[in-house]
Amino acid sequence: MMSEKKKNVSDTISQQRKAREEFLELKRMQSGEIDAPPPPSAEAKLPQTAEEKAKNFWYYYRWPVIAVIAIAIVVAICVKQCVSKPDYDLRIVLYTSSPVSDDDCDRMAEYFKQFCEDVNDNGKVQVQVINCSYSETGNRSVVLANNTKVQSIIASEYDVLLYITDETTRKYLNSVSDSGELLEKKYTVALGDDFYERCEGDGDDIFKIPENLSVSRRVIYGTTLEKNKKAVKYYKSAGEMLDRLQSR
Repeated sequence: MMSEKKKNVSDTISQQRKAREEFLELKRMQSGEIDAPPPPSAEAKLPQTAEEKAKNFWYYYRWPVIAVIAIAIVVAICVKQCVSKPDYDLRIVLYTSSPVSDDDCDRMAEYFKQFCEDVNDNGKVQVQVINCSYSETGNRSVVLANNTKVQSIIASEYDVLLYITDETTRKYLNSVSDSGELLEKKYTVALGDDFYERCEGDGDDIFKIPENLSVSRRVIYGTTLEKNKKAVKYYKSAGEMLDRLQSR
């Protein structure tokens, strides 16, 4: 009985305290000390016009929309790059221990076009020379990075079967092969004066094309590439190109 009375007294005091707090809050609102809450009608008001709906949607969903747009842009760029990527008939790695300019590589690509056929039957002959030249006396980390790049091409690019090398890089490439011969001796052609005359610039280039270069076909038989039909096709085409170059 006594505990019930105490509970009733406590509830009464709590109600009185709450009523006093509400009264004080009302007085502060009337005096302008604090803002009055919006009326229920305003709280429940929904956007009516198209502009209000658009603003409301953007306010709540702007970040998901931005994310979707960003993903769409990235996908569009990737698709464009895939579609516009040239389908080369011949890809050659220039791997020398002396640096060669990209302009010279472009001229080399033009030079080799005369010996190449339309392998992919797209109505035009396209040749790429991949510049992997480096300075033997340069930064050691750059040399190692370049060697890694070439090894990656050997391991993953089935259509890159020709390598332009000097004596240093030729020895290195053969050393990375389990058989001790990555570049075929039978299909190695020394590059002559006409190559240098056609491919060297007008003297404005910082680098000169190294002397005593040769172009070789890499082996594919005894490797995983021998089962790749496309690799075999490019392999035969590379041999035919070297035959034409040899008989020039």
